[in-house]
Amino acid sequence: MRFQKIIFTEEQKAYIREHYPTECASDIADVLKVSPPIVIKAAKEMGLEKAKGWCSQKYYGRYVNNYSGKGKAA
Repeated sequence: MRFQKIIFTEEQKAYIREHYPTECASDIADVLKVSPPIVIKAAKEMGLEKAKGWCSQKYYGRYVNNYSGKGKAA
């Protein structure tokens, strides 16, 4: 399977600009019908960052446990 670059419309870019600083990439991805890494990559290309102090408690524990190895039971 060959990967294709997703080209967002101006409306989709505006949605990412508005919501990325304070919402989970996975929630934005659900609306745009793409995967969360695609949203994150697009946001970085647009120079967007999360709002200072923003942390999604809904997803933080899962991210820490599954990807960093922290928080796992011994």
